[in-house]
Amino acid sequence: MIVNKEIIPYRINQARLSRGLSMSELADLVDVSKQAISQYETGKTKPTDGTLNQIAFVLRYSADFFRKPVPANSSMASGVFFRSKRTARQKDLKSAEMKIEILREIDDYLSQYIDFPEVNFPRVDYDYNGIEPIGNDIIENYAKQLREYWNLGYGPIDNLMNVVQRNGIVVSSTKLKLQKLDGLSEWYNNTPYIFMSRDKDTNCRIRFGIAHEIGHLLMHAGNIPPEDIVKDAVHKKLEDEANRFAGAFLLPKETFRYDVFKTSIDHFIQLKAKWKVSLSAMIYRCNALDLLTTNQLKYLNDQMTQRVYWHHEPLDNEMPIERPFAHKQAINLLLDNDIINPIDFVNAIGCLPEELENYCCLEKGTLTPKSSGQIVQLKMR
Repeated sequence: MIVNKEIIPYRINQARLSRGLSMSELADLVDVSKQAISQYETGKTKPTDGTLNQIAFVLRYSADFFRKPVPANSSMASGVFFRSKRTARQKDLKSAEMKIEILREIDDYLSQYIDFPEVNFPRVDYDYNGIEPIGNDIIENYAKQLREYWNLGYGPIDNLMNVVQRNGIVVSSTKLKLQKLDGLSEWYNNTPYIFMSRDKDTNCRIRFGIAHEIGHLLMHAGNIPPEDIVKDAVHKKLEDEANRFAGAFLLPKETFRYDVFKTSIDHFIQLKAKWKVSLSAMIYRCNALDLLTTNQLKYLNDQMTQRVYWHHEPLDNEMPIERPFAHKQAINLLLDNDIINPIDFVNAIGCLPEELENYCCLEKGTLTPKSSGQIVQLKMR
């Protein structure tokens, strides 16, 4: 890690926001005034070494993190798209946004040693017209274009996480501990990033979330002014479009329509095993494609209610979870070949080992010293 002697004020702001703390809350924890925190973050004054160490301890970063230069951005960022409820707190959204900044730095570090797949993503003509939503036919066409671009055909996608990483999308998942936020995405320096919450972990939920974020990256990134993204009416429109895209991408009308020939919930459970999409999403998709009558949809919804399937569906516990693996594979490769060591990697990023393991979906203990001066051995696979 290239570290300056000087403290970087932005790093204090970034670290504080990543933990979801206000200036007042951090000030109380560090035993300084709110004005002092404000001055540290604006660079008007510098904290003493003792105060900086206390800030680092409270925020769970290394002291060197606050002296690490901030990476330069060679192109305008797209703005961050959040898959969140409208009632999500701004401090929680900001916390997640800071985490995706850390993810970018992890990817930059590993890219010094690893040739990750190049970005392979089509461009579409998206007509942004304020809060007016685009039509279903346009979204169906976008989903079809992407499937054709990635040579996926029109059948079920076996492993969506593999598909997106193979096409150059950087993905991470960790426990955000934010009930009203499922994920976020952005383009930055011509690279697409997706950051997913691991708090509510079913494979169907993860796959739909990934497809939802792909919709944002394909349709909205670069086409929506960042200042508009945060407006409630625009956010609602973009979320609706991304949800419709996810359904069209995971359940293409060219083939899915022919699988729906019964209206029993047991038939839909069989379809879930095939398509790896939740019952509720498939029912919604049937409505979007006019595959079922109003009475048939009501019958399916009634069955969902009677069997208490809205919050926990059949097969949720049986389906293996698709986890991001590109960074995990890269780190294990670099460690196994003694190209990097855990201490250098941890120091380069500035996060605690346990948090870095979480970001990269590493086995617990991969980066954590067993004792002073000793590093755990990686399990051979």
